[in-house]
Parts: sequence; C-alpha cells; structure tokens
Amino acid sequence: MRTHRLWLQGGLLLACLAGCATAPVASRPAEETHWQGRLALRVYSKPVQAFSASFDLQGRPANGTLTLTSPLGTTLARMQWDQGSATLLANGEQKDFDSLQALALSLTGTDLPVASLFAWLQGKDEAAPGWQVDLKDLSDGRLQARHIEEVQAELKIILER
Repeated sequence: MRTHRLWLQGGLLLACLAGCATAPVASRPAEETHWQGRLALRVYSKPVQAFSASFDLQGRPANGTLTLTSPLGTTLARMQWDQGSATLLANGEQKDFDSLQALALSLTGTDLPVASLFAWLQGKDEAAPGWQVDLKDLSDGRLQARHIEEVQAELKIILER
C-alpha cells in the first residue's frame, strides 16, 4: 500500500511539473499544453516518501489529464480533472475528489500549487505560497521546485525533447 501511495504521490507531483515539452496543438486554446518526461518527488514527511515515474500531462489547470507510467511502460495511474471535480484511476479503482488541488494534497501530503506548475512549465516564474521554483535550466528541459513550509518537498522534472 505504501509503494502504491508513493507512486500516486509522485504522479500527482509529476502532473504539476511535467517532463519534456512539446508545442501546443494549434486547435487548442493557447493556454492548453502538452508535456512529457520524467518526474521525481520527495516529501520530507515521517517517514520520508519518494517517487519517480514517466508522465504525460495534457490540458491546463482548469481541465486536463495526467498519466503516470512505470519504466516498463505500465500505466500506474491516470488523473482527470475539470472545474468541479478530479478523478484518480489506479489499480482498477476510481477515487473522486472535489478538485485537482484536493487530489494532489491527498496523494502527496503536501499542498502542490497546480496552477503555478502549469505556469512554471511555460517558463513563467509565478509565485506560489510556500514554494520556490528554479527555472534557470528550463531551456534544457529541467525544472525544480521546493516546498519550504510545513511538510517540505522537492520536485524535479526532466522534459523530453
């Protein structure tokens, strides 16, 4: 169960901080995007929890999907969200939440700034309470963020090129 939770926690974080960037599809709104890559999340709770996976993130803060996969290509989890709800599909089970933020908090144990993550992946240094982001290597496909309040956490993303 702990391993499953760690995979899910990492997946959510990954969704926020996505991997390799690909250009937005022309028929989609300008703020809707698609990223792929790898992510790693470490939450300094007791005990410390760590997770890494490949991810595919599509959409925007208001609606989208995030799929997490193992190194062997097995789907570990799929998250879907819109304005009023968020759903997690994992291990043949579905869990519903009121928002992506609630889903992220439940999975990771830390308050992930979902809207800010999308901005960060677009190279925008958007403020998020309790979080510090490092975008200096984003042109090389790397993003790092740290949660410095309450339960500390580190998020690292490597985008596919």
